[in-house]
Amino acid sequence: MRVPAISVVLPTRNRPRFLREAVGSVLGQCLRPAEVVVVDDGDGGAAEVVRSVAGSGPRVLVLAGPGRGPAAARNLGVAAAQGELIAFLDDDDLWRPEKLARQAMWFARWPGLGALGTGCVRSSDPMIGHCTRLGRARGPRRVSRGDLLHANRLVLSSVVVRRECLEECGGFDESLPLAQDWDLWLRVAERWQVAALPEPLTGYRLHPEQRTRDQRAMRRWEAEVVRRAMARDPGSSALRGVARRRLSWAHCRLGRLLIRRGEIESAMPELRQALSLAPFHPVVWGSLARCAWAGRDVARPARS
Repeated sequence: MRVPAISVVLPTRNRPRFLREAVGSVLGQCLRPAEVVVVDDGDGGAAEVVRSVAGSGPRVLVLAGPGRGPAAARNLGVAAAQGELIAFLDDDDLWRPEKLARQAMWFARWPGLGALGTGCVRSSDPMIGHCTRLGRARGPRRVSRGDLLHANRLVLSSVVVRRECLEECGGFDESLPLAQDWDLWLRVAERWQVAALPEPLTGYRLHPEQRTRDQRAMRRWEAEVVRRAMARDPGSSALRGVARRRLSWAHCRLGRLLIRRGEIESAMPELRQALSLAPFHPVVWGSLARCAWAGRDVARPARS
């Protein structure tokens, strides 16, 4: 069984300590990749960091980033990569040594597989998860389009994608400032099979600098990703039902967030939109009632 060559695409921006650990986890793989493409979207210091850890191993290429965000950086890395499989890793995340070997084996066995993720350990110190012993290797679980519409089931740093699949689906959408990975997985699932290994082979680092910590922006762009998915597939009533519920939930979550922040006037339109998409959802009705009550308190004049 021939194992496909793997290229790792790793965008980075001014996080030398995280980058050093991320590259180290790539070079420590049981199945070493054919190359590592680091895209430096920051101050240009990535090359020195990479040289300090690379040593004699796979080809390591450091490119100057386009300065247009992580989606553009990843697309640049993919264009420069030569492998049949493309593995994505963010500079603040880590891999267990077995990760690429287990994923490459399934790509060799499963020609229709377009994207394969893994389980994750989410921690401020993802190295903790690397100390736990893995159980017996299990096969991947299919992730359907309906599963992906309901939620983003794949953590970006866990995913390996077939190059042919990326070329066919168009890569990351650079017009999306957030949730670009979810948008791509949805497009991949329209043409290819998507799956995930259950083992926690990826360490996802939690820290204050993460772009995904801006929950208000995340909810808005999640809703946009679902709207785009619905527009691409107007015919399937079952999937449209899933998409409408997911879009409703995105508006509802944003509305609830705005209520917690005291932005009642901004919350009400979001909750009304959620109700129009899922008129019988009890959580939406409860959130509307909470918003109305909070608005009443805000409007009530203070007693002298």
